[in-house]
Amino acid sequence: MRSAAATRKPKVLGGPAQQHLDALNEVFGPEYFQDGRLVITVARDVQGVMKVAHKLQSKVNSNFGAMVEVIMEHVKHEWWCRLHESTANVGLYKGQEVPDVQVTHIPEGIRVHPYKRDHLPTLEVLLLWEDVSGRTQGHILYSMAHPEVPALEQVDEIFADIEPYFAKRWLTVELRLSAPVRGEFQEADPEAPSHDSCVGAGVVIDVLACHAFGFAGAEGVDAAHVTQCQPIVFKGISDNDGRARMCILPAAINKIHVAETDRFYGTEAVVPPIRSVVDGPTPVVVDLTPKAMAALTVHVFELPRKLPPAIETDGIIDWAAEERIGLPQAKVELEPWKDDLSAPVQLHHVGDGTFVIKDGTVPEGCVGLVASCGGFETEERPLMLLVGANEFYVPLRRADS
Repeated sequence: MRSAAATRKPKVLGGPAQQHLDALNEVFGPEYFQDGRLVITVARDVQGVMKVAHKLQSKVNSNFGAMVEVIMEHVKHEWWCRLHESTANVGLYKGQEVPDVQVTHIPEGIRVHPYKRDHLPTLEVLLLWEDVSGRTQGHILYSMAHPEVPALEQVDEIFADIEPYFAKRWLTVELRLSAPVRGEFQEADPEAPSHDSCVGAGVVIDVLACHAFGFAGAEGVDAAHVTQCQPIVFKGISDNDGRARMCILPAAINKIHVAETDRFYGTEAVVPPIRSVVDGPTPVVVDLTPKAMAALTVHVFELPRKLPPAIETDGIIDWAAEERIGLPQAKVELEPWKDDLSAPVQLHHVGDGTFVIKDGTVPEGCVGLVASCGGFETEERPLMLLVGANEFYVPLRRADS
């Protein structure tokens, strides 16, 4: 007889793909596995079973050989009968698995050894893998117990029971930053260091698997509202090299989404065709468009009680050419413009009342500059930052003047 618990296919509530994914997570956890061992237990003295096992082994090797090592474990129904006959009166000792006689290491608790069961399995498929902690885990994918015997014509059916457990695929996503944007009047510097395309760690990557939710015309089933038909989202985070290894349940169409940050614009692209298990992980390269960055220098100083003459310049004072009393104790911030919800950026003092952006640059565009200092009136002004270097002079008026 076949074990219903051992051979049932993944199914829970939800759309078909979500059902499949949830059932896989119940078995493997969200981490899944990258490689493992597939133990095919076969009763070699039962007529016809060895041919079934060899055909199944060949089929598994051709489809999942890069992911699992197939190991044949031979048992004999004759030996099972002798063991049970000899222990009928004294009771069968339910001991542990004996490593020295195992075809591969199977930790205690993963299964009941075939010779200790009430019915010897004529054919059984056991998957072994290591979880993220390095501990060996196992799950029986298929089992048929004596006196039932598999036929050669059933191999495709048996394989169809095993195949859903190998449905997930691995992606290696590499994020690359395109060359920085130059300003309209900014010339290329031949002595500048070469462009570093590495995005770095901490960037969130979403893979959207656009699975079908079901069929609107299916009888006896309420059609899901369009708002429920959302893609299944798989998340990853880039490492120091800007790469992420992700495991997904692929759909016919899969998209990759990277959200916008302070350094680059968000992007969405279609994932290339997913490779088979035999061909290994599918490489995906995502080019990100960097934001045009602006460098900023702000000179904060005391507004003199008597302004320097500016008749020849139509009242415009060239503060760069004048002597200034810097205010190193001042506080200078850039505030986001209008509906931008990003946090204010505080500038760093480098000496003599000169402030710069601590991280070097900010995205170009409109910002609000706020300069304050004890004993002086706060100065607020809008600025348009352009690509490249930006320099501003901000005089503060004394509060008692």
